[in-house]
Amino acid sequence: MTSPPPSPASAGEPQPLVVREPTVAIIPTQYRPPNHGGYSGYPSPSYSPPPNYYRPVIPAQYPSQYPRPVYLPPPRRRRRGPVVVAVLAVLAVLSLGGAAAVSAATDTDGAVRVLGGPGPAGAKTDARDGALVEVLNRRAKAVKERDKTAFVADIDKSDPDFVAKQETVYENLTKLPFDEFGYKLGDSAGFDDSIPTELKSKYGGQIRAPGVSIIHRIRNIDPNPVAAPWVPIYAQVSSKWLLVGEASGKDLPSGVGGQPWDGGPIVVEQTEKIVGVFAANNRTLARQLVEIADLALEQVAVVRPGQWVGKVFMTAVRDRKVFDAYFGATPERVDQVAAIAVPHYNDVPDWNSQATYSATRVIFNPDEIDEDTDQLGADMSHEFTHAAMAPVTTGWTPTWLVEGFAEYVSYKNVQINSESLKRALEGAATDNLEAGEKFYEEPINYITGWLACRMISETYGEAKLIALYEKFQSTSNEDVVVNQVLGVSRATLIKDWQDYVAKQRR
Repeated sequence: MTSPPPSPASAGEPQPLVVREPTVAIIPTQYRPPNHGGYSGYPSPSYSPPPNYYRPVIPAQYPSQYPRPVYLPPPRRRRRGPVVVAVLAVLAVLSLGGAAAVSAATDTDGAVRVLGGPGPAGAKTDARDGALVEVLNRRAKAVKERDKTAFVADIDKSDPDFVAKQETVYENLTKLPFDEFGYKLGDSAGFDDSIPTELKSKYGGQIRAPGVSIIHRIRNIDPNPVAAPWVPIYAQVSSKWLLVGEASGKDLPSGVGGQPWDGGPIVVEQTEKIVGVFAANNRTLARQLVEIADLALEQVAVVRPGQWVGKVFMTAVRDRKVFDAYFGATPERVDQVAAIAVPHYNDVPDWNSQATYSATRVIFNPDEIDEDTDQLGADMSHEFTHAAMAPVTTGWTPTWLVEGFAEYVSYKNVQINSESLKRALEGAATDNLEAGEKFYEEPINYITGWLACRMISETYGEAKLIALYEKFQSTSNEDVVVNQVLGVSRATLIKDWQDYVAKQRR
């Protein structure tokens, strides 16, 4: 999958908003999980919804041909009290940066080969950088060759707990089906302020916390390389640079420490379209989850055939820190979300403003892994819809359309309980179709946005609904887009939608 070029700005056209912090949507117990992954699937770091907003459930009845209601379970209370679940939209911070490269590529036989050497032209390197490049090269080669001895050889053995953790990282890495795996070294002193005081005291001045991109590609899932941020801590011990720790903290790029190999022991389950990483002690649940994910992908593929890779890499492990790593700036929200959909790029956008979208990863809250499979399936269908639309979603795509379309796909072929829908719409404002932050000020906007998309599909056809969505790649002017695609004014669309919602209330 390739990323489209950035959305052009015409004269007087506002640029897409760049958001610097991850945000969370919170769902009260009477509402369906929001499954929000649309913004996290953007092809460029452009826009994110504000925190603390709700998406209500659309009550449904399942026709006889749907004996197992995977995608829309009934509302129910959850064990965590007043909050059900939500999905985090994670968007990276933009900044410029050069790098010394440690990369990996694929041989003709599909095996990983490790490449070392200097970084991009003009990137500043010195003897220390060269030494760190060599260390990272050996680490990548050890993963490729399944050489645990070589992997741990560059780790300081004075901390047995850290060594044991790195041994688990090695075991996890070697279980994953990589077609590519390697490292790219950024500023070798980029995060020295994040080095714990005890490590600085222990190792003195010869200690560094570089920004490192872990460049990898999951076999049969990722069409392009994906970068994940890592901030290792290296110190010079007896004239040799050794790994002595890993930095953490809210000042680091989102996702540091949040990769599937960073937690406890894992098991990997695969289907033709899913690679899932799960806790090693529950293979049965792992198989159930990948089966549900396959069904969710089928649901999305009906609407978006051939327009995206149609494959997903997902993580559902027990180790909390893998999930918590995406909440550095908002730790109080971590227990309020069920899953996060994280955009990944061909480089870490914090360090390379030219990074382009590669894939969206889905990560589950450990507390949600034991929920019933129907509920987990509902989480997936909405998120995968956003992932499918990622290549054509920009900061200009109106929120009502982003969320409404995901709801439209989730509820497609589901029989809606008209009486319950009527009750849900009581008091719903239909003055306007909302976009941006205002959309999230009222939870019922999820339903009214869905109804707008369903009305457009019924009136103009599903192809026109999709064309409307895609048109916002070139402009934010909703009046122009509606007129060009649907042949009516936005005012007419709003009036038709208001009448459509009123009909559901009768």
